[in-house]
Amino acid sequence: MDRKSHYSIVEQEISQAIDALLPYGAGPTTDRRVRHHMDHVAQVAFQEGASYALASLLTVEQVAEQLHISGRRVRAIARNRQERGFPVGWQVPGTSQWLFRPEDLERLTPDEKYRRKS
Repeated sequence: MDRKSHYSIVEQEISQAIDALLPYGAGPTTDRRVRHHMDHVAQVAFQEGASYALASLLTVEQVAEQLHISGRRVRAIARNRQERGFPVGWQVPGTSQWLFRPEDLERLTPDEKYRRKS
């Protein structure tokens, strides 16, 4: 699942809630009905957000392939960024396995001056 489909699902739930609350476009509604529909939208948004977050995680190997560097280099860059106070990714406790969000790719890109000369 990508970000657009996540937002699409949440927007669809919001539209359905508005249609259920105001079937004729306007009119009175009770706070109980609004609360009920907003709670439902919040639950769907949370579930879809959790699914998106888990489905979009990248492993060291996937990041290395996208950045055209080795997995060892990805781990070294991530460790360096963590030590410098720029949190990027998560290291699974007790292992050398890291997980990254797609947004972390930009922060994992090695500096040009440290890249291997071809």
